[in-house]
Amino acid sequence: MRFDTQLLDRTLSLLADMRRTVQRGELPPPLQNSYRCDRCSIAGICLPDEVNLLREMDAEKDPNQERKPEGEPEERIRMLLASRDDQVPLYVVGQGKTVRKKGERLEVWSYEEGKISEARIREISKVCLYGSAEITTPAMVELMQRNVPVLHFTHGGWFQGIALGMSHKNVQLRIQQFRWAEDEERSLAIAHKIVSGKIKNCRTRLRKYDPDAPPSVLNSLASLSQDAENASNLQSLLGIEGAAGKAYFSRFGEMLKVGEESFSFEGRNKRPPKDPVNSTLSYLYGILVKELFSTLLAAGFDPYLGFYHQPRYGRPALALDMMEEFRPIIADSVAFRLFNKKELKDTDFIKTGIGISLTAEAKRKLISGYEQRMQTEIVHPIFGYKVSYRRVLEIQARLLSRVLSGELSEYPAFIIR
Repeated sequence: MRFDTQLLDRTLSLLADMRRTVQRGELPPPLQNSYRCDRCSIAGICLPDEVNLLREMDAEKDPNQERKPEGEPEERIRMLLASRDDQVPLYVVGQGKTVRKKGERLEVWSYEEGKISEARIREISKVCLYGSAEITTPAMVELMQRNVPVLHFTHGGWFQGIALGMSHKNVQLRIQQFRWAEDEERSLAIAHKIVSGKIKNCRTRLRKYDPDAPPSVLNSLASLSQDAENASNLQSLLGIEGAAGKAYFSRFGEMLKVGEESFSFEGRNKRPPKDPVNSTLSYLYGILVKELFSTLLAAGFDPYLGFYHQPRYGRPALALDMMEEFRPIIADSVAFRLFNKKELKDTDFIKTGIGISLTAEAKRKLISGYEQRMQTEIVHPIFGYKVSYRRVLEIQARLLSRVLSGELSEYPAFIIR
């Protein structure tokens, strides 16, 4: 190719356009069904087909918007990221456990039993340490260099903190997050979708697994989900969520097919939980909020600044926001399966003077059940492709970032069918 004046001018013009785009700090619009996206390494971050579809769905709500001609085929949403992540978390539960590095592997050692397990570092998505479980400095440094987070929990499952390398550099997203959080109207718009989505998912679970659910309860949840969309302020929204939670948990025990009197459910309680079912739910909610904490960090968010849950010292408000719509379909689902299949037994719980706690064996069962649920592939209710629940959490975080950047007009909550 000859480098003539016309080609040089064209190159300089394109470079100038690129610089102006960078200086404006605005993302260019996603490509429309472009082959360039098929092998792009950041397609799972950009989500071009998903963003374009949601834009089209939003435009169809406008009566003045020109619609597609009848009979015109719909564009297929391509699965531009793997349906599930091949990397999985490493959980270390119990006193006297130490995580060590040996070559390209992590080994888990016990003071009493010696080496009890090992895993390849490249197959680990995160390391979760419970109670007094330890990790050596070489192992920690290696994980930080690979941007693999190490999360610390109390023996009872309370999230204490995270150690992570220099993984995210998206300062523009955090600037937008802080601007939105300071704007009550914008925050409320996101909170509307989060709470409404949660209530709809609770109602769907009752319809599927509680055939005797009174119509009054189902109608109440349907009405409350609509009220959540139109709440005038956060205080009203909190009241609506509380009413929906009361209706949902009034039928929670009916979905538990257990005969043991000790597993009866009289209502939601916590800090500390007073019965095995509430103890199980609290532990699973703790695991789920941890999952979303690390997911949001990877997407570039500050997990402590939310739009529905208000900022409070040490409170991962945004992770709690994002957890709401997934409580009934992930955490509650795991609890139902473990109790209804008799995998949890009376001996898995310890009665203390103030409440009920879990044995080490019970925690292993909960973690195993949770991981099984997170790796389950489902058909996405909007995009139509198969994807694991763990990928769904990532997609929701990416879509939230598109809302803050202005690419999407509203947050699309994940609502099961």
